[in-house]
Amino acid sequence: MASAVVLGAGMVGTAMAWDMRRQGFDVAVVDAREDALERVKARADVTTVRADLSDAAAIATAVAPFDIVLGALSSSMGFSTLRSVILARKTYVDISFMAENAWELDAFAKEHGVTAIVDCGVGPGMSNMLIGRAVSKMSTCERVDILVGGLPVIRRWPYEYKAPFAPSDVFEEYVRPARIVENGKLVLKEALSEPELVHFEGFGTLEAFNTDGLRSLAYTLKVPNMRERTMRYPGHIELMRVFRDSGFFSNEEIVVGGVKVRPLELTSKLIVPKWTFEDGEADVTVMRILVEGTEEGRRVRRTWDLCDRYDPVTGFRSMSRTTGFPATAVAGLLCKGEFQRPGVHPPEVLGQTAGFTDAVLARLAERGIHFVERRELLD
Repeated sequence: MASAVVLGAGMVGTAMAWDMRRQGFDVAVVDAREDALERVKARADVTTVRADLSDAAAIATAVAPFDIVLGALSSSMGFSTLRSVILARKTYVDISFMAENAWELDAFAKEHGVTAIVDCGVGPGMSNMLIGRAVSKMSTCERVDILVGGLPVIRRWPYEYKAPFAPSDVFEEYVRPARIVENGKLVLKEALSEPELVHFEGFGTLEAFNTDGLRSLAYTLKVPNMRERTMRYPGHIELMRVFRDSGFFSNEEIVVGGVKVRPLELTSKLIVPKWTFEDGEADVTVMRILVEGTEEGRRVRRTWDLCDRYDPVTGFRSMSRTTGFPATAVAGLLCKGEFQRPGVHPPEVLGQTAGFTDAVLARLAERGIHFVERRELLD
């Protein structure tokens, strides 16, 4: 039996472990938090290991017995973990929203004969894969636009939001500058900038804002106009701008009553409990991927829509499934030898590989996750 280890026992890591076990893998999950390991063990027939994954030596020990490694850690640990897994010479599929450019380790991975797929969630992840496939079929591509949001079904004042993945990574979306491509040039725009209302048939109106979700696409594709935006219920952007511009998301220490305090730590302590989903609380993942270009001499627009909801049968939230299952689908295909190319690869490379995207989409459909594609002629 093939074996897999999942680094991180959060909501997404738990879904990943469950699905790898469902595929027939012998699975272990590693985390420093005993309570998180207990929760994942209650959900899936897996082995659990307690270890400090901020320690490179602990990672090397944890991954040594396994055929493939899946990463489900927070963004702050993503880059160092990637390096440690490469050093251990293990095939790796990761979903971390790391601030660093993962492909800086491409030569290091090639040197060690390691295949590593990064940003392999829903967005970034499936967005990259579908765009990579679409662009590979076009003679020229003019525009890429990505919209994605994970939300609670029930809106509750004042935030009308709950965090479907690590809250620390949610805060990153509100402060990290967004890389956008405009007229062929890479530009940085302020997070939460350029708000726009977007309507989704059958769901309603959401507001979109610039976030740093283009990631590798800004460098790997020659498309003159590209952007990625995150969506929330209307009103959330303004509230988060007030928090950010007032300093509540700052990591710079301030002195309060003679005590040094990091505002972000205090904000997290106060907000995270209010952003935590209750057991059985329903969420939804809404996504739209748009690619415009020329195919066989005709200008076309390809659009993929996703509207995925909490699964009451498995008890997994939509964002956990739509983020975790692309990674497990890719991991399963790598173990079958469907992609064997040493280096650090973003998902658009998989999208440009014949048949790979269709195989992933088929595996997601088996799990109830459906991307609906439309093709329109523009002239």
